[in-house]
Amino acid sequence: MRRSGLSWCAALFLLACSGSTQDSETGSAQGEEARVLAAEDAYVAAEVDADEAALRRLVDDRFVMNSADGTTSGKEDLIRAVLGMDMTGQTISDRSVTIEGNVGIIFGTTELQLRSSDGVEQTASYRYTSAFVKRNAEWRMFALHMDRLSPQQ
Repeated sequence: MRRSGLSWCAALFLLACSGSTQDSETGSAQGEEARVLAAEDAYVAAEVDADEAALRRLVDDRFVMNSADGTTSGKEDLIRAVLGMDMTGQTISDRSVTIEGNVGIIFGTTELQLRSSDGVEQTASYRYTSAFVKRNAEWRMFALHMDRLSPQQ
């Protein structure tokens, strides 16, 4: 009988330890998710501010953008396109993130506010998937795919 009681104590101890490990892993994962989202927020701010230095720091050198028309482009093409836009704002919604090792995937919706060359304000809505990679303890955008949403009627 005494042996059975010790077994139960050992089992409860192991269960308690595994729960605390799981809780710390969950907390760590949530911390990484927050860091990936913060990296994306910094990227969005760099887009709106047309901050070339920040864009170069936040976009990975191996970056690839997959466009809805089937073409792909790299980091330099992205930066050139961003700097060529007159973006006046950007609102992100419906965003979620998944982390697997050193890769973070974000799914979201964004509404871009742009000013055309003749001064007309325009809004374009997109559903996007962005991938971030953790290099040297920093999250950088590694890939992006955007599909324009049809205007709601």
